[in-house]
Amino acid sequence: MQLTEMIDIVQERADINSKDTAKETLVAVAEALSEREMDGAQDNFAAQLPEEIATVVQSRDKTSREKYDAEDFLNRVGEQLGTSGEETKNRVHAAFSAMVEGVSEGEQVDIVNALPNDLSSYAMWKT
Repeated sequence: MQLTEMIDIVQERADINSKDTAKETLVAVAEALSEREMDGAQDNFAAQLPEEIATVVQSRDKTSREKYDAEDFLNRVGEQLGTSGEETKNRVHAAFSAMVEGVSEGEQVDIVNALPNDLSSYAMWKT
């Protein structure tokens, strides 16, 4: 999936008016993923993402990654975006699910399995 298509999906799902804001949301989610310890799952995941997003997902030194839950993930993204509550949840869900849909089915399974249950729900969009 191309970055422009991903941005369009985020814009639609999160009801965001600006392409720039949708892209900022993708980058914020990618940054939070780069900070989370997932036994290297995000590196394989990143290899199938658009380069600009992949670079962010792989930006964090592997030794400084931490394990944390969905609440911490949402807080990190919300701080970066200047959002809170439902708006942050909606934007994370829109961006993360678009990213997951942009990779192979096998990689989708791997990334979801590497997440704690409370965070994996944000990776799947229910139509």
